[in-house]
Amino acid sequence: MNANTKFGVKEVMDVILYDMETGTPVIFFDTLKTSNLEMTSEKVYARGGKGNAKLLTWELNKEGKLTIEDALLSPKSLELLSGNAGEIGSKTIYQREVCPVDNSADNPTITLAYKPKETAENIIIYSADDDCGTPIKVTDVTDKTITIDKADAASVIVYYTFESTADTEQYIIDADKFSGTYKLVGNTVIRNSQTGTDEAFQIVIPNLKWSSNITLNFAAEGDPQPISFECEILKDPNSSTMVELTRWA
Repeated sequence: MNANTKFGVKEVMDVILYDMETGTPVIFFDTLKTSNLEMTSEKVYARGGKGNAKLLTWELNKEGKLTIEDALLSPKSLELLSGNAGEIGSKTIYQREVCPVDNSADNPTITLAYKPKETAENIIIYSADDDCGTPIKVTDVTDKTITIDKADAASVIVYYTFESTADTEQYIIDADKFSGTYKLVGNTVIRNSQTGTDEAFQIVIPNLKWSSNITLNFAAEGDPQPISFECEILKDPNSSTMVELTRWA
């Protein structure tokens, strides 16, 4: 190995997280936009003499941070962030629906897309031109068909809930649950400045506290924003190692 060989670092990593107890892989990230490793430390000084100049320095409080940005969000990502496993099953869904009114019969009716969970007195309906204004009285609920007490409305807005199908996914963020700690392996390539070729490069972090922070950007325009994870690098429980950097041809 030539210690003077220089390399260019650019390509994003593919990242694997491993369960620290079982050693089994938990998730694989192959859609990252950035993966940034940062190590910092603090300095303290012995000072003295005229001008109180620095005489000696000590470094301490070494810290490491890994920030990765994923272009896509997965159910597994949500589980990592929340510290909760996803739940599969029927859930209560809140619905706002605009419906035309059938005035052909004596009693005006509307037909919903889903069967409401509410009884007649608990379904909230407004005229389409009076949303969140004066409620329209509901006289009957039969499956998805709602009978209303207003014959002159061409369309109405209905607020109700319904039960989703059994394959619905739900991810819950609790106040007392946080993301866990994992072993991280990141694989990428670095470019040899002498040969111009890419060489395999691997980063291993034996003890990484995954971030519980998340920002989901919902915007009407512009490019979709990546999901950012800022994680803290801890010392290996069995050694002083924080990060292992490995290059091979």
